[in-house]
This record gives sequence, structure tokens and C-alpha cells, in this order.
Amino acid sequence: MIRARKRTRTEAKKRYAKLLRRWEAAQYLLEVHGLRFAPATLAKFACLGTGPEICFVNTLPFYRPAGLDFWAKKQIGKPTPRARKDSYDRNRSAPRQLQESA
Repeated sequence: MIRARKRTRTEAKKRYAKLLRRWEAAQYLLEVHGLRFAPATLAKFACLGTGPEICFVNTLPFYRPAGLDFWAKKQIGKPTPRARKDSYDRNRSAPRQLQESA
């Protein structure tokens, strides 16, 4: 398991270039925001249009750190005291069994 030290934005700015390749973007998201995404997942997000802002240089995809920061903050939800309700009821058959036995 890879453990990445959380970096501040200024530390990351010194370490990373202005344009990041996809694998560098994955490392950046892990080190700065603690979000673990594989480069292939970022590629999938780019195809679906749900990922961070992307720019192309001679057909090569690049990410800007500011765009990655904005996207990562959007992905992280607000703190809440309640758990999210699961839409899939794991005991679907339970009410039916209760009705049959009654």
C-alpha cells in the first residue's frame, strides 16, 4: 500500500509543473487531496465528461493543477452528521416473508 504525505498547495506547486500528464495528475490528487484515482479512471472520466478539466497538446492530454483542485473539492462532499441512505434495500425479501407467514 502506498502512503502519500499530504502536501499543501504551495508545496505541490513547487513540485509539479503547470501542465500534468495523466499519471502525474493521479499522483497529485493522491498527495494533495488524498483521492486515489488510477490514470485509467481519469481517462474514463475524460471520455464521459465527468472528470477534471483537460487540455490537449498535440493530442496528448494534460491537466492543470488548478482544475484538479476545483474538481477534487467538488467531489468531496460537505461534512454531515448523518449517513447517506442506501438506495438498495438488502432485505427485499424480508417484507414478503413477513406477509406470507401472517
